[in-house]
Amino acid sequence: MPEAVVAVDVGGSKIASAVVTRGGVVFNYRVQGIDKRGGLHSMSQLINIIRLHIEELGERDLIGVGVSIPGIVKEDGSIWAPNIRGWRWVNLVSFIRGRLGIGNVTLVDDRVANIVGEHWMGEAKGARNAVSLILGTGVAAGLLVDGKPVSGASGVSGAVGWWLLGRNTPRRRSARGFLESEVSGPALFKRARGYCMRIRDEGCLRALSQCSPGDAECVFKAFDNGVSAIGVVLRREASIIGVVVANIISILNPEVVVLGGGLGVEVGRRFMDVVITTASKVAQPYSLRECRITVSKLGYLSNIYGAAKLVIDTHGS
Repeated sequence: MPEAVVAVDVGGSKIASAVVTRGGVVFNYRVQGIDKRGGLHSMSQLINIIRLHIEELGERDLIGVGVSIPGIVKEDGSIWAPNIRGWRWVNLVSFIRGRLGIGNVTLVDDRVANIVGEHWMGEAKGARNAVSLILGTGVAAGLLVDGKPVSGASGVSGAVGWWLLGRNTPRRRSARGFLESEVSGPALFKRARGYCMRIRDEGCLRALSQCSPGDAECVFKAFDNGVSAIGVVLRREASIIGVVVANIISILNPEVVVLGGGLGVEVGRRFMDVVITTASKVAQPYSLRECRITVSKLGYLSNIYGAAKLVIDTHGS
């Protein structure tokens, strides 16, 4: 019988999931908001999602379950996912195995999952050196070097959200100018609202009042619906992304940099010219000529494909 993986991508605000065959065909893809209560509530939500997909397998044989996590994954199956309440050093592998009785469970950090997915089915296909810049609720980068994903000595490589953009180092960490506090879903909403308050744009403030704090998708919808003031903020975000892309190109000399995550894709679709122009001004010129800057076409499927591919490679032989 055909074989398939249940693959789940857990994010700071959403959970995407699907059944993925060995050949890369996706079935029953769905996305839902994560239970904001966190802890056991969101862990139980994950179990229900996996259980439903297992029931949907039909005649396909289950290879295993792959779960992408926005944080650190240790060898013993414990995780540290700071953007999800109560997900700090909990053993998620044991939890899934205990609740579902499944032996083949693979956890992977979302940085590795993303670049593996892009390499298998996306914009990094065929490349040996590539980077996926993931911009969403959090900020991270998936690294592919000499054809292999890089996780680092402690499984934390690619944590570019910690890059410092400013020179000052105030005691309060949130005020230090980390990349994630400048370019992320929550940062975009905060800056858009702050800018509209500063210029006293009542139409903009009314549109943003319909958004939940941190809801970047709602901010993009307001811009698309004619709230032009938001474009100023989005262009600023695109410029910062361009500098980050340039730094990545200069240090890693990749063949391709892929903008991913909800924020990265939406900014890239609207302001890729700003990203490329900014990067072109400051990146190492020879590396820049060898590199393609593009937007992920897989969307949330990047991590789904990556989690599935890692299960197939580990348990599918």
